[in-house]
Amino acid sequence: MHRLYALVFVAAVAACGHHTTPACSGLCVSPSLSTLDLVAGQPGGNGSVDGVGAVVHFADPWTFTGDGAGIVYLVDGSIIRRIDEASSTVTTLAGTYGVVGAIDGVGPAAQFYQPGGITFYAGTIYVCDTENHAIRTIDPATATVATYAGAIGQAGSNDGDVGTARFREPEGIVSDGAGNLYVADVDNNTIRAIALSTGAVTTVAGMVGIAGNVDAVGSAARFNKPKAIAYDGTGTLYIVDSGNSSVRALTVADGTVTTRGSFALPPIGVAADGADVLVTTGDHRVVRIDAAGTVTTVAGALNVSGFADGAAADARFFRPAGLWVESGRVLVADDGNYAVRAIAKSDGAVTTILGAISAGSSDGSSAEARFFAPQGLVVAGTTAYVADTDNHTIRAVDLGSGAVTTLAGAAGQASFADGSGGDARFNTPIGIALDDTAARLFVADSGNRSIRVVELSTGAVSTLPTNGAPGSMFARFNAPSGLARDGQHLYVSDVADEVVLAIDLGTNLVTNLAGSARIAGANDGVGAKARFNGPATLVADGKGALYVADTLNDVVRRIDVATGTVVTVAGVLGVSGSDDGDAGAAHFNQPGALAVDAVGDLFVGDTLNALVRHVDLTRGVVDTVVGAVGKSGVQVGPLPAQIGPPTALALTPDAHLLIVSENSLLVAH
Repeated sequence: MHRLYALVFVAAVAACGHHTTPACSGLCVSPSLSTLDLVAGQPGGNGSVDGVGAVVHFADPWTFTGDGAGIVYLVDGSIIRRIDEASSTVTTLAGTYGVVGAIDGVGPAAQFYQPGGITFYAGTIYVCDTENHAIRTIDPATATVATYAGAIGQAGSNDGDVGTARFREPEGIVSDGAGNLYVADVDNNTIRAIALSTGAVTTVAGMVGIAGNVDAVGSAARFNKPKAIAYDGTGTLYIVDSGNSSVRALTVADGTVTTRGSFALPPIGVAADGADVLVTTGDHRVVRIDAAGTVTTVAGALNVSGFADGAAADARFFRPAGLWVESGRVLVADDGNYAVRAIAKSDGAVTTILGAISAGSSDGSSAEARFFAPQGLVVAGTTAYVADTDNHTIRAVDLGSGAVTTLAGAAGQASFADGSGGDARFNTPIGIALDDTAARLFVADSGNRSIRVVELSTGAVSTLPTNGAPGSMFARFNAPSGLARDGQHLYVSDVADEVVLAIDLGTNLVTNLAGSARIAGANDGVGAKARFNGPATLVADGKGALYVADTLNDVVRRIDVATGTVVTVAGVLGVSGSDDGDAGAAHFNQPGALAVDAVGDLFVGDTLNALVRHVDLTRGVVDTVVGAVGKSGVQVGPLPAQIGPPTALALTPDAHLLIVSENSLLVAH
């Protein structure tokens, strides 16, 4: 396989504190929501959103080709995207995001299985459909996909015509502009040629099934998992020989293979730029190999990953992959950053042209502000307060203008210090809640295992002194995550200890309300007999009930605060999914964020489904209000719109729903 995937399940630990809701007179109904808009920040990250410039989302931007007339085609996960360079507009040409398969067809009806290389010749796009062991074609005018060479799902190595020839995980493909295609056939360790005039497939270098590292001619040469491939226009192919961590050169005329350059880590992408070869490296750089084999850095820094535009040495990439050379610039598929970047040939300066640099810490206007993995949200009047988790700060957002300011903490400085404003220090703040006068914020300072208090008028930060059981001086937290206030009590979910705790704000006495410390489980029950598995978030309904996002159990639970009785109110314990319907049969996939409306109904941030769900507790029904099943990435507009994983929710006094997703604050109204 041409990419290494890691599936990581993350329990979203957002928190929505107690908020002011309008008084109900007569019949109260849940808010009527119709549109999703951006309030502050810049969405960005994994997903599939067509559009212009920064709003575009990619899932796995990998390799490019172009028609020479301003249109570039990009392999992006399971889909093929079309980029109009004049307008910076991206559209999906063929395939469906997140769907793998082997179907020929038109546009979204076609399916690919981990497509790799792509090339354009004489009005046709050719794609290496790697895991289908085939070469597919796309007509860019009609988006019609057909199988051209090899057979879907049939791995092999034999030469012959395009119908009888077989490939084994072909990944790299390039046209020589003269009617021939060259294919890096990864698991056969060979380079193949396809003559388009006759459909004949031949092996031009390497020996089937024999891996090695030998410079020689034709079948005497040896490769070890050759992947990306490029052509210089004058008779030489350049091949990323992944298993040998090198770039090899193959002279087409006589089949001579030589080593052009070697690396400490396997290179990823390759392109020819005149006499030089451009390579994306496993150490997060774009480099150049000159005719003498000397390797120099074009942009990025050795073994330093990140996402930064700027001068060549200051720019940062994260696992850059495919390259596309143009007049005056080089496009880079910055796979790990889900973006397309451009490197100016004149000075190496890097700019992001598609996708967005979404993470940051800057204050300012709605468009200028940046957050870094925020996970807590609460509203007081016309101000939203955000626990900006990975910046280790508390931010304030003016809901009228979208302007963002930092109230307390210092960006990037994870530590512990009480003090005023920027002198205070937090370590991974997550849940936040307001006190009953909306004058103070309580903060679950998870990395410091403590509850902090922020005075909203001054930004002064102190630590809430908490008392344990009689005979002990202090209560101990492990990883406090969710907070909810209800009257005299502040409730804390400790996601690592699997418990929900109650703090009496009069005495600061901490008691266990439900669950048993460090014992995960799923059973309903009373007090310590109940079990949770990753209780991430809390919200209080103001009527004597707490709701808990029991994340790793894929359900929402209710706690009667008077008795400590825990019951499951939505979802099926231990069964993930996205089904709406009867609350007891509906499915969630790691629910995290919670909010409660004026009539006591719930909104649930369904993290791994990238949805916001509404739970009508009176009727016992779950429905989806924001986001689309199987899609990810923020796309504003008429609901259901699209979002990435929602990490925090809150309702405003006028019943608008605030959503934190992809380092941005959104509003459904």
